[in-house]
Amino acid sequence: MTSYAIRSCSEPPVSSLWLNQQFPHRAWLIADLQGRISRAPAPIRACAPEPERFGQAMERTLALDLCGAPPYLQLIKHLPAAGMRRLLITAGYAPNTDTPDGQWHKTTDRIPGARLFTVGSLLPHLDRALHELGSANPDEAREAIQAALRDRRAVSAYATAARGARPAFAVFWASYTSGFRNALRGYGPVTASLSLMGGLRIVDFLAGTTIVEYKTGHFDDARDLDALVEQVLAYALLAAGSGHPVTAVVMYLARYHVLARYPLDMFLAHLAGQPIDASEAGHRLATLVRAEQRDCGSNGVSGLTRQALCLVRRVP
Repeated sequence: MTSYAIRSCSEPPVSSLWLNQQFPHRAWLIADLQGRISRAPAPIRACAPEPERFGQAMERTLALDLCGAPPYLQLIKHLPAAGMRRLLITAGYAPNTDTPDGQWHKTTDRIPGARLFTVGSLLPHLDRALHELGSANPDEAREAIQAALRDRRAVSAYATAARGARPAFAVFWASYTSGFRNALRGYGPVTASLSLMGGLRIVDFLAGTTIVEYKTGHFDDARDLDALVEQVLAYALLAAGSGHPVTAVVMYLARYHVLARYPLDMFLAHLAGQPIDASEAGHRLATLVRAEQRDCGSNGVSGLTRQALCLVRRVP
């Protein structure tokens, strides 16, 4: 997913330099990923009109398929009550009770993928709208969202974008359901959009004790794979340092039909060249990330402008 986490405004950030120093042996992992890609079936050629938005929509569609409890509830709750209910029921969830704020649960695993994608492709638009509102209070945000839902042009633009992405979705969904879905479910209960350090970093999925990073983009260059490795490495360390019992990491390169899983201890030891205490390293990395956040917040720029300057955008 796209992370809206704020990082240091310096380039490169200190946390990245520290990761490069402590975990410099990445060539073996990049070579392994390249080998998996070369041995896999022909990559998916289909491309959606808006690749970044498509990657976000696919991630959310998988979350709706995998999660027993509705994911992204803090986002969905900004919808009007009737809209929230309709969206969750469309995605296969039902309320445990009739109370407005009651919990929901999945009722079936047989919701058609195209139906899930209808919901999943709406959520990035809703997410973007809320971020553009900045510091609006919940009532103001809800009113703005309701106004957008009444705007025929906005609804038409959403529908057009969703239709344009459906051919690519069909191909990615067919690959996902060919065996990758069962593999992900086999890791354990799935949590989507795992927030670390108060939202400074957001993990796509935590499946049982496995960190999962999902990508729909192209990885034609070793530098892109190196950036992916660093991203997953940071997530694994921060999750372990936050008390999550992480035992493995997964890089799911959907375009290449590759799901690469590595036990955490082996993953860290190979990258560092020695055994690593994940919790201790995670605390150290968290300290650096927080310092970057403080530095970014003290430059005198207004909150919304500072966010715009410091957004971290990730490969879809």
